[in-house]
Amino acid sequence: MTTQSPESPEFDHLLHGVPDVPSAVAAYTAAGLPAHVNPPYLGFQNGAWRLDVRYVEILTVVDHAEFADSPYGRAMAPMMPFVTDQIAAGGGGLNFAVNVTDATATTERLRRAGHEVELVTFAKEGSPVSFREAFLADAPRWAPFFISYEPDRQVILDTYRGGGGRRGAHDLAGFVIETPEPAVAADWLSRLLCLPTTADGTVVPLPGGHVHFTAGPADRITTLLLSDGTPPTTRVAGLDVCPA
Repeated sequence: MTTQSPESPEFDHLLHGVPDVPSAVAAYTAAGLPAHVNPPYLGFQNGAWRLDVRYVEILTVVDHAEFADSPYGRAMAPMMPFVTDQIAAGGGGLNFAVNVTDATATTERLRRAGHEVELVTFAKEGSPVSFREAFLADAPRWAPFFISYEPDRQVILDTYRGGGGRRGAHDLAGFVIETPEPAVAADWLSRLLCLPTTADGTVVPLPGGHVHFTAGPADRITTLLLSDGTPPTTRVAGLDVCPA
């Protein structure tokens, strides 16, 4: 058990690597999770099922050389073998982002705790939006990275992205990580986020998207857990979708 974090950690987004973004977006939409496609940028293409400030990012690499030389590619370089393998296998869950009050302060805390952390600032020229991301080098491949935005992500949503309200009938309750030792993994994440686990020791109730751990060899995110309405039970590009 840990105490509540002063960093106000909340689920921000989950990364779903896919072979083809338009096809995966169409499958999300057909399942009742209305998603959109963005144009390729710096060798990368993504889309999203956007709930509110939270979203599931649907992504692929369309030009490996261009992407590798981009700020995003350099930041993701340590995990690219896993990303490439997941996409080649038909897609699957990669990792997830946790929104915090200040990614710089979170980085400093994690470094004091002995973690190896890289802090990266992303700012597109001419854009009023920037964000900082803190990546752990000494972590499981499903582990979160930390993100903070300027301005606040709710302001960004309301001002530049037309607000929320287009998520469809369903909400994201959480997601499942299959790993060989669920209680050990949950305890590790609990300590990383400064959030308690549930009584059974296998769920970290991250606000906005609870993280469930289950036993198995995959050692990755396997399932989206949905609430509200009558959620489907289906599979989209290597990622299971089912009611919570």
